[in-house]
Amino acid sequence: MKKKNKTDIQLANIEQGLSKSEQFIEDNQKPISLIIAIIILVFLSAYSYNSFYKKPLNSKAQDELFVAEQYFEKSNYRKALDGDDTFLGLSEICENYSSTTSGNLAYYYAGISHLRLGEFESAIKKLEKFKSKDPILLSIAKAGIGDAFSEIGQTNESIEYYKKAISVTENETITPFFLIKCAQAYEKLEDYSNAKSCYTKIKTDFPNSNEAKNIEKFLNKIN
Repeated sequence: MKKKNKTDIQLANIEQGLSKSEQFIEDNQKPISLIIAIIILVFLSAYSYNSFYKKPLNSKAQDELFVAEQYFEKSNYRKALDGDDTFLGLSEICENYSSTTSGNLAYYYAGISHLRLGEFESAIKKLEKFKSKDPILLSIAKAGIGDAFSEIGQTNESIEYYKKAISVTENETITPFFLIKCAQAYEKLEDYSNAKSCYTKIKTDFPNSNEAKNIEKFLNKIN
């Protein structure tokens, strides 16, 4: 009897595996068809949601936000927040379009507006809901929460958010400014060791920043 070579054996194994697969499909045809139908339904639902609901909604939110931004840039924060008969204010945009990109950005503008108006708890609530892949904007938002906590006397919480702002990104323009805020918050708690660490970081890591020009004054004050 002729001995089967390695290739013949491999082909036989493949055929056997195919036969088993075919048998499995035949035995489970209904469940498999149901799974395929569910996958198609999920895909179609997602496509419909994005194409016929989310995109138009975001476009509408963008139009509303554009007007509110104009008032924000003019420092008319109350008008930007409240809107009028011709446009939705930031507060309503946040409420009605929170699932959209523009609605998310409205949380940032609204939070900063509340902060500028001295409405610190509202500022915290809005800025905590803001999400962003832009490290600069996210860092500013975290520092804004820190400012709000500082204003209502919750110094530990303000330090927590200043540190978050610093950790998001290290930027020559904004990070030294946030380090100063963090150091001053530590000084309020008479935690001079951590305050010194913040000032020293400005001196060593950001020597060309505006804050570094007077950093020795801050260091001498706590030494």
